[in-house]
Amino acid sequence: MIAEKAMPHWTEFVQKCPVLFFILFLVALTRLADGQVADPSSCSLYTDEVAVVDLSGTKWESIHPSAPFCPWLVVFYNDGCGHCRAIAPSYCEFAAGLESAPEDDVLRMVTAAAVNCAVQLSTCREHEINFVPKFFLFMPSNCAAGAKESCDAGKMKEFVIRSSFRAQGLFRLEVQGIIKENMHADGSMMQRCVGMRRSLQAEKRARRGGESSSTDPFVETRQLYATDIAGAFFLTMWNEVSLVGLDSPGPLGAVKCFLRIVEAALPGLGADALLEAVAEIENGTRFSVESWQEAVLAARIPYYGAPNEVQWRTCKGSSPSYRGFPCGMWLLYHSITVNVDAGGDTNPLEAIQEYVRYFFSCEECRQHFLEFNFTRDDDPVLQLWRAHNNVNARLAPVKEGADPFVPKRQFPDAEICGKCRNSLGAFDESEVAVFLRKWYEWDPSAISTSTDESGNSSYFFRPGSPMPFYKDPKSSTEIKCGAAFCRFMCFLLCS
Repeated sequence: MIAEKAMPHWTEFVQKCPVLFFILFLVALTRLADGQVADPSSCSLYTDEVAVVDLSGTKWESIHPSAPFCPWLVVFYNDGCGHCRAIAPSYCEFAAGLESAPEDDVLRMVTAAAVNCAVQLSTCREHEINFVPKFFLFMPSNCAAGAKESCDAGKMKEFVIRSSFRAQGLFRLEVQGIIKENMHADGSMMQRCVGMRRSLQAEKRARRGGESSSTDPFVETRQLYATDIAGAFFLTMWNEVSLVGLDSPGPLGAVKCFLRIVEAALPGLGADALLEAVAEIENGTRFSVESWQEAVLAARIPYYGAPNEVQWRTCKGSSPSYRGFPCGMWLLYHSITVNVDAGGDTNPLEAIQEYVRYFFSCEECRQHFLEFNFTRDDDPVLQLWRAHNNVNARLAPVKEGADPFVPKRQFPDAEICGKCRNSLGAFDESEVAVFLRKWYEWDPSAISTSTDESGNSSYFFRPGSPMPFYKDPKSSTEIKCGAAFCRFMCFLLCS
């Protein structure tokens, strides 16, 4: 069962540790003043590409003195979005090519940037980003070279790029056309913008220089960990519901129905607490990101990691840009279909599709999922299994954004279920159904929380047992440096 104090309230933390809270507050202010360039080591699809500037915050004029005078091409994305991952290499190539654009090409003035909506939630809400990826061109408004007026990002014009990034010829023409129509570009302005871009790229290159990469060989985990299911549930509540909001009846009804299904099928994930938060909104409480995320934290969802750094086991990829959240959502959906009461009033697949309709931020993934023609007459467990294998078959040849060490394959394979195929190699669906119901059988006791020597539950580290009936080979000392530092500071300042 979930420990009673799995997630301490922030008010209790502030009361017990005022000195540490003040230190962390100062650190936060320092980060906010740090030019609004995101740390390249944070969750980003563009960590390794210096040509793409990772942005944070909304006042981008503080990045560089020339920032308000130059055009910015910004992709809003989610690092867990499959389509965002697929286009990332092409966007990197596009960004790198800006440096070699002809001298008279206005694209030479552009700085390519990216905003991760999974981290920069307020920025994405400000620009009304409900689905990703989405491209914007930000242009200076009434600000020319040598203007006395202090320009800022709030005064910049924004243009949604309508062309598909896959059609790069049309995409380039649209960007060029907007710049030519809205900006006078002379030689000095061109020099100014190119100089800024080179400066920001050099800064990112320098900040990356001190990073060390793990040399441990990657080994795929073929066991099912309950904390990966919890991690996906946490992230979709924390990020995607917060991004869309619950201000209208459609999303509110969809999340309520989804939470009811999760509560019934997967007790211990904290859906009951979130249903209480939904009820308050239905009764007139205004939705806000802050109050909703506070409710998500208070629900004590037993995931592994920290809010902006969920750790994966079953869904771990060979690099942070692979697998993770999309894999975890599939595990969550499969677990719902297996463990929900078959005689219930609500069809689990209908509830899942309605939730995806409003809250799955990856637009292309959402459209594909809504195309599935699920019926009430067939077993939902097998219907979702067939759909998932169809997706894997479609994506198997795709290399962009795919993990080279974990190829898309038909599940389950013979290594996991020898009885699931007949003598001709085709799936025996009756055996597959038996296997899936055992594989995804929910065991709330498989979810546990780590405790320190004093018996206090850990916020940063949440190990789970493999589900079902596997022994966790990892010890509770496997804590990330940031968590260890915070615990050390807590020991010094809060004891």
